[in-house]
Amino acid sequence: MELTQQHIEEIAEFLECGMVCYFHKPTGEIEWHPDPDIPFFEPEPWEDLFEKIDSDLGNYMRFQQMDSREAFQVMEDFANSLTDVFFREHLLEQLSARKPFQNFKFVIESSKYRQEWFDFRRQAYIEYVRAQI
Repeated sequence: MELTQQHIEEIAEFLECGMVCYFHKPTGEIEWHPDPDIPFFEPEPWEDLFEKIDSDLGNYMRFQQMDSREAFQVMEDFANSLTDVFFREHLLEQLSARKPFQNFKFVIESSKYRQEWFDFRRQAYIEYVRAQI
């Protein structure tokens, strides 16, 4: 089974939430679980899924979330896409300061560009999934 646009969007959504996703090529089923590398990950609830995937690994495509460098690039690309020069410069300053992810989130959350950022990030994740195919 080929990945449809709906599959791509669903995988992008899971990745955006920090999950690791698998697409089962014969059935089109999407499996997901939290990233095992995150602190406090509890593998026990996911053992059956791990066994299921491991027993048929050749039929699964694995999708990973963006690493911090790639996520940073998306934030920088968003800032550079803005026509509001003052807000763009403010965001870029936050990205070059200490704790750029936290700063960016704080500034975006209280801005009129919040939804625009969510849409931009969503599209970036969709493109990221397409690049992994």
